[in-house]
Amino acid sequence: MANSSGSFNVGGTPLDRAQFNPQVMRQLTTAAGAVPLDGNNAKSWSQLADTIEHQDEVTKEDFDSFRTLAKEVREERRDMRKRAPGGYRDPKVAAALVPLNVFETKMSKLTEAQRLIGAKVAVGSAAGAGFGAANVVTAYHAYANLPKGHLKELVKAMESEPGQLTFPGNRVEQVHQEKLWHSMNTLLDEGTATAQAGKPVEVNAQYYELTSQQILGKLAQNAAAGNKVRVNVDPGHLLPYKGTTLDADDLPDKLRGLLQLADSPGDVAISMYPVNKNLGSGTDLMHRKGLRVGDKFLLSGMNANSGSGENVDAGYIIEGPAARKLVQNFSRDVQNSKDASLEDLYGDKGINGLVERDVRMGRRGLMSLVDALDGPSPPGSDLARPQTYAQLQGHFKEHGFDLDKFIDLPADEKGPHLDNAVADNKPLPLSDYGKRRLADLIKLVHKEVHSPENQKRLDDIKPPADAAKGTSVVSLADTPTEREQLLLQSINEAEKFIYVPAFVMTRPVAAALAAKAKDMEASGKKIDIRVLADPGIYPDGGTPNSWGVKFLEDNNIPVRWAALPRTGGHDRKVHAKELLTDKTDFVGSTNFSNKGLRENHEHSGAIHFNPDDPLSVRQQQQAKNAFEELWDNFSVPTNTLQTAQKLKQNYQGADKEFQIEDARGGVIRREIRGIENYEKESGAWVGQQIGALKLDGKVQELIAQGWDDGNAKLKAVREAMGPDQFLQGLHALPGYQALH
Repeated sequence: MANSSGSFNVGGTPLDRAQFNPQVMRQLTTAAGAVPLDGNNAKSWSQLADTIEHQDEVTKEDFDSFRTLAKEVREERRDMRKRAPGGYRDPKVAAALVPLNVFETKMSKLTEAQRLIGAKVAVGSAAGAGFGAANVVTAYHAYANLPKGHLKELVKAMESEPGQLTFPGNRVEQVHQEKLWHSMNTLLDEGTATAQAGKPVEVNAQYYELTSQQILGKLAQNAAAGNKVRVNVDPGHLLPYKGTTLDADDLPDKLRGLLQLADSPGDVAISMYPVNKNLGSGTDLMHRKGLRVGDKFLLSGMNANSGSGENVDAGYIIEGPAARKLVQNFSRDVQNSKDASLEDLYGDKGINGLVERDVRMGRRGLMSLVDALDGPSPPGSDLARPQTYAQLQGHFKEHGFDLDKFIDLPADEKGPHLDNAVADNKPLPLSDYGKRRLADLIKLVHKEVHSPENQKRLDDIKPPADAAKGTSVVSLADTPTEREQLLLQSINEAEKFIYVPAFVMTRPVAAALAAKAKDMEASGKKIDIRVLADPGIYPDGGTPNSWGVKFLEDNNIPVRWAALPRTGGHDRKVHAKELLTDKTDFVGSTNFSNKGLRENHEHSGAIHFNPDDPLSVRQQQQAKNAFEELWDNFSVPTNTLQTAQKLKQNYQGADKEFQIEDARGGVIRREIRGIENYEKESGAWVGQQIGALKLDGKVQELIAQGWDDGNAKLKAVREAMGPDQFLQGLHALPGYQALH
């Protein structure tokens, strides 16, 4: 039976007849029939085209035939690449792939249309007729692929009274970018000073990574001065995120930090969040970042490990009812962590399969492991960085261990053969003995957590008073639904601009931003949306942000890669999870990814700007200025589509559209390599300026004031040269020039 004139049914989904109709489907069946796979029959596809034209629809059964072929095409492409020595570059392979590519391009357009219409129908079914955020939520759901129950919960939350997550009466202080690490140190110093003055306060720290000896040392100082210190951290993981090899370099570092605090004098209690029990997987994360000192709570996206401070991140120091709620959530997490078993923390497979697993660990992990087993050294003690195997062996002997027993390599491959690996902190395979010692450390920390004294102290957490401290309104997002709700509401309610510095930018959030832009355009209004993406790379040279960046480009949303000057060999990141609008500033630990928004244990908040409050207006402008400085001076433009079209302008194959899209991945990899080259060049340049301008003393002075090493160096050079000359020097570097 024919559909209505305005739509054409494909697999149960009503699509726009102007784009999809029997004639378009005949083109798709023709492409399907041309695919050279065993058993694929062009005549059968032609007959299917006749059936579709007669029925004036594609039944679910017929559509399954297209989907099955699409799956076989993807598998064949992978197999062809493996079989041919030259991969896709082999001319014979390239020619054989043309019909596969043509079919896949046409099929992807169909499935994309189905995805969007299906999401629209699902949101329409879950929402009321007046749901104002329908387009933004639909775009998000189309790529997030939310379970039906989760979507209903999200829509219901967004349709409810907006005050559910909102806490008025707060005093807030914005501490973005270089101010963030400095504020962490300053808060802890204030706590120690207050206790020394006879007015002890409570100190709470909850972090995915709490390994900075600077921060650990200051937590211990707070306890020694008389403050109650309570800590909750992610336990690390014992299952590989991918593949079969576990890179465990960070795990001993985390455990060492906990032991250091547990051994410190004063009222300290430690706990590890039961990731496997509460989140359902040993590879999910307790990813929260929060520091409470007295009545103040610092909510941000910054970890507390060495190197975090130089990253670009965002945060607010909050006092008032919102701070109380954040501490209540912390106390709840501590109670959930108190009695956690090893299986609750790591999962049965994680614990019981450790010795049989391929486990690797670099110099950092090995040094932390032996220090923790033989001590550990007091908080604030940085570990040595041996540059040779002999030096590393010497440190092991000082602690009463033999390095050779920890490494699973033949005797003739140890010693000087591993000098470069040691110097570069490359992972080395642990022997069964080394893995058992790692298990011993895990059990040792677990025992400390479960000691009667520690357990009793974990019960003693008192939140701040509920009294108003200011006029700022803060919304808090604790659960996955709340985090998605608050993020999408922030996007939907914006009227003038949305600025996003993002460590992770995935298609669901990119789609929500594009939908917002279309909504504004449809109502005759303009909105300034800009995204600054971190160019962090995978080992193969790609980036997790490639899909999101390409989606933004395709929808005319300005997007750039960050290009941050370094101060040495360590790369700096745009680690922020911030979405700044004319109405709110969304910050916290939640990356804009499926894992961040829906799977990990995260928390975020939105600071609401009040146009009638001069302080609030000033803070909005400060955040806006900070983003615009990154955009104008520390980023590079990208247009992968234009570049790919130029690269393929002389290509005449039938699969040209596929080739252009495929080439965009290569364009991104070249852009990322270029940024990395510039960043390395900038690190050498900054080091040269410090030497030439004799700034070592100034750098150490800034570090003593609580600045991180990287920003202390950048600040010293920038102040000595002046901001204009500083930027001119960076932008004159050959690597920077090559990016423009």
